[in-house]
Amino acid sequence: MLEMPLDRDSKVPLYQQIALHLRRMIEIGALPEGYKLPGTRQLASDLGVSRTTINAAMAILEKDGYVKLIGKSGCYVHCRNAKSIRQNCSQADGIIWDLSSGLPDKSLMPMQFVYKPLREFFLTAGEYLLLPAPLAGLPELREALVKHAALRGIPARSSEVLVTAGGLEALSILIAVLKDKGVRRIFVEKLTYPAILELASRNGLRACPICLEDPASSLERASIGDAVYLIPSFHNPTGRTLSLVERNSILTQAKRKSLIIIEDDTYGELRYGKESVPALKAMEGAENVAYLGSFSQALFPGFRISYLLLPENLMGPCLDVKKVLYGSVSSLVQYFVLAFINEGGLYEALEFLRNQISLRMKLLCEGLRKTFPEANFEMPLGGIYLWLNLPGLKGSEATLRAKAGGISVVPGRIFSVEEEDLEAVRLSVSSLRSCDISAVLFLLRRLWKEELLP
Repeated sequence: MLEMPLDRDSKVPLYQQIALHLRRMIEIGALPEGYKLPGTRQLASDLGVSRTTINAAMAILEKDGYVKLIGKSGCYVHCRNAKSIRQNCSQADGIIWDLSSGLPDKSLMPMQFVYKPLREFFLTAGEYLLLPAPLAGLPELREALVKHAALRGIPARSSEVLVTAGGLEALSILIAVLKDKGVRRIFVEKLTYPAILELASRNGLRACPICLEDPASSLERASIGDAVYLIPSFHNPTGRTLSLVERNSILTQAKRKSLIIIEDDTYGELRYGKESVPALKAMEGAENVAYLGSFSQALFPGFRISYLLLPENLMGPCLDVKKVLYGSVSSLVQYFVLAFINEGGLYEALEFLRNQISLRMKLLCEGLRKTFPEANFEMPLGGIYLWLNLPGLKGSEATLRAKAGGISVVPGRIFSVEEEDLEAVRLSVSSLRSCDISAVLFLLRRLWKEELLP
């Protein structure tokens, strides 16, 4: 039964009201292309009008290209402007090219590696797909994640693994536990992931900035029992990677002052070269490191699945918080990721993603050198983000000018612990296709260089 809000006392004829309502439903996508509308007899009965009224409404919609009558088969939604309607919906804010989002575009979705694991886990998991999973995660998945972590050189036991619904849930749990343990200060890089600042503030923790150039020296100010949040590999937002020497220095300071370290390795798998710097969690002296790994952002943004490798003394408190605030992660999602790992799809997908992201970043950097010789940046060793310094141009102003041209970037101020309006923006190659890079840079040159840069 298809219901409609008809005003029978209105001066607007009923057939026009029906046509207008159906048109709205089609334009917003509530009635998708190919949807079969009820027959005229059924629709007339449902709405309490005559078939003549329905036929008049359908005639308007067919004339305007919103429906198509197919012989005796019936009436189907067939908007000849469906493509433009979808574009208007997706670009409602005027954005055409996305250099801001961390989410991958459709061409990066690893669908060619997904079909076999999908079949496999539906066949093997059976009714368990519909049952709730243990709070810490499926035992089989926790074991698989331990083996996966071993490939990053991380020694872990399955009892130390906590599966979460995305990285933000993992960080929320950890910050809540730190609060309960009496931690009052958390040291973060002076440019950092904005959500950690919000979580710290909400839980009464004071965020203290760490110098990006020499993070270990900044920890001299830390007191015993403070916490540290770091993105040591392919940093968000700067893209930089801490050297082995810097990592050792940080771990030395942390051990000396009994600091709890949260290592956010969300993009650690996306290295461009064959060699990688070891995770903090893989190094000597990492007993107090809580490691965050994720498949959400790069591979399965719709599934929201991440995992923590926790020090033994944090597992119990984290489970307590998770039980109250979040509960267990969907069994269906966990079984899928398990099959994806066991069938080898994860490693094929990661290799594909690394190659594609690396190519995009290379093209972006080459284009920036030619287009903006005044700007300065460093090409990352991996990940999806690049930090672009714009001398003489505030990031907030650069963002507004870019948006006016249909391009989204992120102002540096968003990531600043001290909320400085920096002369910089963060760019992402995750949502921008290689074929669009040169056109976007050409437009940015016109929007920024000619009007704003000296």
